Amino acid sequence: MLSGETERLVIAVIDIVKAEYQKTKRSMRRNLIWAFPVITLALAFILTLGMTDAYAESVWNWWYTLLLPGMLAIICHLTMAQEKKTNYYHLTTLPVSKRKLMTGKIIWLGCAILLANSIVFVGASLGGLLLTTRVPIGGAAIGVLLLTVTQLWEIPVFLFFSERFGMIAELLLSLFVTVGGIIIAPTEKWYFVVSAIPMRILCPYLRILPNGLPAEVGNPLLDRGVVIPGICLSVLWFILASVLVLNRFEKREVN
Repeated sequence: MLSGETERLVIAVIDIVKAEYQKTKRSMRRNLIWAFPVITLALAFILTLGMTDAYAESVWNWWYTLLLPGMLAIICHLTMAQEKKTNYYHLTTLPVSKRKLMTGKIIWLGCAILLANSIVFVGASLGGLLLTTRVPIGGAAIGVLLLTVTQLWEIPVFLFFSERFGMIAELLLSLFVTVGGIIIAPTEKWYFVVSAIPMRILCPYLRILPNGLPAEVGNPLLDRGVVIPGICLSVLWFILASVLVLNRFEKREVN
């Protein structure tokens, strides 16, 4: 059972998340959550037309190496752009902790990642059944959860970069960390680069290498021993980045 104070805090955060969701009504942010997965599914279909055992592999590889980070960067920018448009009215004048308001944004964006990953999972699984694939459906289902957890760290980082430096810098950061992750993920130094973690720990479940090629039996990247350490490192990065960003906005004053 939750204590009275904890229960009130949980209810307050849920209400803030609901309010954040309502702010996205009829906005591009909400549309991007399904538009990017649909673009990924269509792109993979075009690129793998006439090939066997390639559709779901292409979907997932394009998704977690490029389109998911890009989608998140744009949504984070639009989120902060909405706040800037009102001169951070909600963050600076409402009788609610700025920390709680920003936490609500982070939670909502985390839910957006989970929903987008789920759409990709459904589309890739159905397409794979029709067009042939070697990606196991059970592994892909686990991959949805792993990818969601290991991408959470990008939310506070992208929110900060968008607010501080603008969209171009944020997109360049997204591209830089993605390329770095692809390069480092197959090496023994993968745990030093947070963007390499999802690409590494998804290999045993999707059976896809970070470069998009299928992982053959016996490949060391299929070792599932990296999964728990990878999750722990990603969560640690997320907590650290969130604390720093929340502290920054907690100190923001009305201009």
